[in-house]
Amino acid sequence: MMLPVHLKNGDVFLSCRLFLPRRSNGLGVAYSHGWGGAHVLDDLHAALAGWGFTVASIEQRGYGASTGKARLSAWPADLGAAATWLQQRGLRVWAAGLSTGGTMALVTAARRADLLGALAISPFATLRRIREDYPPCREVLSQRFGRFGPEDFAMADALRWAPRIAPRRAIVVHCAGDDTVPFAHAEAIRDVGRGKIELWRIEHGDHRLETVNRAPLFTRIRRVLSSERGDL
Repeated sequence: MMLPVHLKNGDVFLSCRLFLPRRSNGLGVAYSHGWGGAHVLDDLHAALAGWGFTVASIEQRGYGASTGKARLSAWPADLGAAATWLQQRGLRVWAAGLSTGGTMALVTAARRADLLGALAISPFATLRRIREDYPPCREVLSQRFGRFGPEDFAMADALRWAPRIAPRRAIVVHCAGDDTVPFAHAEAIRDVGRGKIELWRIEHGDHRLETVNRAPLFTRIRRVLSSERGDL
């Protein structure tokens, strides 16, 4: 079952799609979209809910029905607010996201030792690098966020933050032929982790996994996220 709700973070109300299981397995997933804001992995969230997970898929501030002004440096805090909301309901929680949301899932897990870990799908390594490697994003990001400040570059930096997740798990899922965020970004994140960040390479597919046979991938994700059940 999916319920539309709003979660409060300071003076901002975050629109959230809450995917509820019939019977909880004690685990939750706080999820963020990418810079485009599209809900392209609702099928993953529904599948996870069918397996007992509670998924809070937020719209970042300034997106969709969320209030506030779009601010990239606030993404980890907003994703963290969803994680806290799930924890307050007795769940152990993973951070997850797609594209920019994947980068920020790594950052959020690094900044929050109380999270189980991170699942990052098609993340970029750093904001500076993706602006160089995919020039079309400059105009898109400028229209959405305006001028970036030092805090935005510092926060949107998986190379700085992702190694801090260990010994908890950090998984990066990336298509080798991604034409938006080059696969080299995923390799850079893996390499900076010095063996402590897992990279799942998908040979054929696109940035948002829309041309991928998702069922086997979803099953693999389920196995990993379920492995951190703890005492629940």
